[in-house]
Amino acid sequence: MEYRQDIDSLKGIAIIAVVLFHLGLLESGYLGVDIFFVINGFLLVPSVCKAIDDSAFSFFNFMEKRIVRLLPLIVLASVTSLILGYFLMLPDDYENLAQTVIASNMFSENILSLITTNYWDVQTGYKPLMHLWYVGILFEFYIILPLILMLVSKIAASFKQNKMQYMTNTILLLTIISFVLYLAPFASSSGKFYMLPFRFFELGIGGVIALIYQQKRKYILQNPASHLLVTILLVSIICCSLITHAFGNYQSTTLVIGMNKSVANNMPIPGSMALLLAIVLTSVVIINNNKGNFLLQSKFLSWIGRMSYSIFIWHQVLLAFYRYSINNKLTLPFTLGFIATTMTISILSYYLIEKQIKVLNSIFFVWCVAAVLTILPAGYLYLHAGVVRDIPELDVVKGLEHRGQFAEYCDRVYQYKNYPKENGKPNVLVVGVSFGRDFANILLESDYCDSINLVYGYTWDEKDLDKKVSQSDYIFSFSSPDVLPSFVSEKKKPNCKIMGIGTKNYGSCNGIIYKNRSSVDYFKQVAEIEDYGYILLNQQWKKAWGGII
Repeated sequence: MEYRQDIDSLKGIAIIAVVLFHLGLLESGYLGVDIFFVINGFLLVPSVCKAIDDSAFSFFNFMEKRIVRLLPLIVLASVTSLILGYFLMLPDDYENLAQTVIASNMFSENILSLITTNYWDVQTGYKPLMHLWYVGILFEFYIILPLILMLVSKIAASFKQNKMQYMTNTILLLTIISFVLYLAPFASSSGKFYMLPFRFFELGIGGVIALIYQQKRKYILQNPASHLLVTILLVSIICCSLITHAFGNYQSTTLVIGMNKSVANNMPIPGSMALLLAIVLTSVVIINNNKGNFLLQSKFLSWIGRMSYSIFIWHQVLLAFYRYSINNKLTLPFTLGFIATTMTISILSYYLIEKQIKVLNSIFFVWCVAAVLTILPAGYLYLHAGVVRDIPELDVVKGLEHRGQFAEYCDRVYQYKNYPKENGKPNVLVVGVSFGRDFANILLESDYCDSINLVYGYTWDEKDLDKKVSQSDYIFSFSSPDVLPSFVSEKKKPNCKIMGIGTKNYGSCNGIIYKNRSSVDYFKQVAEIEDYGYILLNQQWKKAWGGII
């Protein structure tokens, strides 16, 4: 396929949207990734199909080119992150980074994200390599599609049928199946986001329209003004979240556990609708002749687009460590400095690495070895819980660390299931997911530890909790009093005191505190908490609990 400046410009628009999304300035900017998927399918599928049709396709040569294209910057970003993390990160976060490095260098960050991303996970904004889930999906596509097409080609040849037509029909069928899976209600949102079967249709659509484009060579839109209009519509969809801001309908996207409210996505249209519109409009744009489209003929945008992979790799590394160790708030000086630094590193990365690497067996071997040498220390850090030094304030001692030690501290309350025999100490029952768990740990850390009998229940639905209520002298619950089960009032002791546990906020990131560990004022630092309803909820619950003694 001949060089298409308009496609590079489209990539430029997409990467700008992605960067703005990660900065928190454009909530609909994530659609830039979907544009990249369509473009990847458009550029890749025809060449693979043609090579297979001509019996000139080598799967191993193909994968070698893909690895040499993708791996070098992943290795360099991983090494950079590990070095910065050594000085800046707390053990639990460093351990998290280590496993991300392992997954990223094995092109499987999307699988790791699917397994580990949940309520307890580190906020993605503080993860230097979290964005490499996209590369994982691409790499799986690079592996699976050629193997399927090679099989289909052999089947077509055995029946003396048109191999290219068989391959086109197969891609179309897989695209339809993937689209149906994406719309299916039974699949989780995480699965749809991170897994290839639910993303294949985006790549597949790009591939199908590319094959049609090559065969027909007819454009849908003949008028240059129409080309420009479609491009403007696509940019409008990418920027549609700005409409919510413009009309003052912006809402916090932070979920406060305990409050009866849904999390806003600040999109004027449903996210799935925005995604489908972005895919359709991208397809229309790239299947047409855009020589009269001044926006897509922009030299600046096409230059940005050519560097899009470097920008994609490095921007999140810089942004995550800034948020983790300096400030999680966006300021104008930081934004300007971030853009300048990202562009400088990306330019160096593009011209000194991307453009200089040749697809040779020796180069392939060198970068594979480099990936292994990056994975090995990351594996060590993962197995040693990310501990690289003593941290007295956390009771962390280098040399005594082991995997899972931080979870063990939090989860130790789960062993407190039953009261001991009568020993003269008051019985204290604590109930309420992680909020109750943390309060139970506070009691274990306090002066009350040796003078009480503690029992912890995750929820009020646990078996035999009604019996423990009847034995308790004090009950603490993370809830509003009106949602306590009826057996609490029915079975509690006459003199039992029932109290509520308020909600909590983790703060932005402990790395901001930890980086100052050498300061004399280290233990005087205060973590700033942005209020998204925590104070209101606590005030409401405090008032409600005031009537219960």
